[in-house]
Amino acid sequence: MKRAILTSIAASIIILVMAGCAAKCRPPEWFTGEAPDDPNYIFSRTTASSKDLQLALSKAKEEARVDIARQVQVKVEALTKRFLEETGSGEDAEVLTFFQDVSKSVVSEVLTGCSVLRQDFCKDGMIYKAYIMMAMPTGSIYESYYNKLKAEERMYTRFRATQAFKELEEEVKKYGQFKKEQGLLR
Repeated sequence: MKRAILTSIAASIIILVMAGCAAKCRPPEWFTGEAPDDPNYIFSRTTASSKDLQLALSKAKEEARVDIARQVQVKVEALTKRFLEETGSGEDAEVLTFFQDVSKSVVSEVLTGCSVLRQDFCKDGMIYKAYIMMAMPTGSIYESYYNKLKAEERMYTRFRATQAFKELEEEVKKYGQFKKEQGLLR
């Protein structure tokens, strides 16, 4: 009887341990392994979790897009403040210090051709964990920069033409004033 109870308890413990191990979410091999190495693509691997599977996948995809945009271009602003103040004198002096370090990164890129290469998910209790690998061809980056440069070049050309016409008008006015001063204009 004691042996049956002990066997039953041992079996229950084994089942609980196995169930606990099975419930653990483990990232897929493609997520934890070596990152792809292809100079023609920018890759991003991200993860997100939610009680809703679709939301977990959407969050992971969005984070992957942001990560790719950061790899393309990011503007970083930082501010560091340090304040020291000594009050009192001699042994009664106190030194007060304040230090603050703040940074912000801003990403604004148009991603063309960004797509999901792999996705996977697992469920740990009530929470879904999504794993995403996205890639974007580097050719689209070069194309985007080329288009930006061409647009800026056209804008600069228009600006220079406007400046040239303004300079011409100024010269015509100066010449008109000169002729008037010389009595050549009536």
